[in-house]
Amino acid sequence: MTIHGHLAEDEFGKKLAKVVSVAHPIRSIQHLKGRDVFLDGIRQALYADGRHIFVFGDRGVGKSSLAATAAYQYQSSDAEPIFVSGSPDDTFNTIIANVAVQALGRSKIESTKQTSSRSMEFRTFKWSSDHEVSALDLADQIKTVSDATELLKQVAAKHSEKPTVVLDEFDTIPKKEDRQRFASLLKQMGDQSINLKFFITGIGQSCEELLGAHQSAHRQLSTFELPRLDWEARREIVTEAAGAFGLEVNSDVNWRIAMISDGFPYYVHLIVEKMLWQAFGSPSECDTLSWQQFYDGLRVAIAETNAELRRPYEKAVLQRAAEYEDVVWSTADGEDLIRSTKDMLVSYKRIVQKREGRPVLESAKYSDMVRKLKQATHGAVLQQIPKRPGLYTYSEKMLRGYVRMQAEANHVELSGETPAPRQKMSVGNSRTGAYGPSIPRGVDQNRVIGDEDEKS
Repeated sequence: MTIHGHLAEDEFGKKLAKVVSVAHPIRSIQHLKGRDVFLDGIRQALYADGRHIFVFGDRGVGKSSLAATAAYQYQSSDAEPIFVSGSPDDTFNTIIANVAVQALGRSKIESTKQTSSRSMEFRTFKWSSDHEVSALDLADQIKTVSDATELLKQVAAKHSEKPTVVLDEFDTIPKKEDRQRFASLLKQMGDQSINLKFFITGIGQSCEELLGAHQSAHRQLSTFELPRLDWEARREIVTEAAGAFGLEVNSDVNWRIAMISDGFPYYVHLIVEKMLWQAFGSPSECDTLSWQQFYDGLRVAIAETNAELRRPYEKAVLQRAAEYEDVVWSTADGEDLIRSTKDMLVSYKRIVQKREGRPVLESAKYSDMVRKLKQATHGAVLQQIPKRPGLYTYSEKMLRGYVRMQAEANHVELSGETPAPRQKMSVGNSRTGAYGPSIPRGVDQNRVIGDEDEKS
């Protein structure tokens, strides 16, 4: 029995878009995996008057999905959350203006009487759900943080019973002074008891790094550092997506997806999406996602990975000596985000054993090639740990997952967490690299690929 035999392509594609989320944030508890502790913490924090939420961490760990899901949980049913996103072109004023302009268009339940009363006025501007105003023109009228506070007071009164604003990609707002004005804004909102909750996300290592050391604003913020997904959450995404189409997943295949994804939800969703398309297009009976769908889907996933992630890898290996690819792969081996040249050299020698016709580089030559991976000409793949010679980490943590995918597609399996006699959950942390339980014993981590895999 094939998926193709039961569903037309349009029906399959629409259903698939509901169970995997590659291009957009998840907005429901049903599909958000491995984040229950964070949702509980956010829900409890929001009972405090004037409290807002700040979610930070590495790119691709699911900050937007957590913030959106939490906002929908808090938002009253008479409207939907307001979504705005930072960009290099944005300022404090343009963000606030966008919030205000969107506020009148997010209600799901509007009677004629309600609609007529839904309008806002600020300085020389007056607009309603029927008569829009330019966000840029409105931004020009915001002269101070107090102006922004007054505008948001109207938003809170007009939007809904429990209004929420999701401010995504806060770190992309270029000017530090604009980001710091949000700290003053949150304090003023708290002082005036304005009934509106912000859910802010940003890439960074701390709230202070993104928002600035504005001490008075910290009382208004509950901060959550989001680590990569733990093992069970990664596997659950795959199992549920396949189950939606009546398919099972080979257990070792599922572990491989969990391992090479490096704990980034984007890669898990992308790989399983492409595997399911492979199953849909299969002319033969398919009731289990196996190695065949895995490798076929993985190759498509690599080709369709975001160009921003592919570019550093391509700069590091394309039009260079063939050894560079082996060296880059060696940097993504193992479970630690911070690795020494010595440890990476061990990984490199193991990788070369699986590559036909590759001479083994001398230690000095290998170290020199690793150092070059810090340079922009080689993609700036790595960065050296300050004051720690010989210790490196990835400049963009999410790139590590892409490197692991590339190695896997070439039948070179990089190792992940060390096998453990029993499951031990560790607390996730984006700086140390701890992100969940080790793989249990018995899981096939270093599978030798034979001809039968290519034919199956």
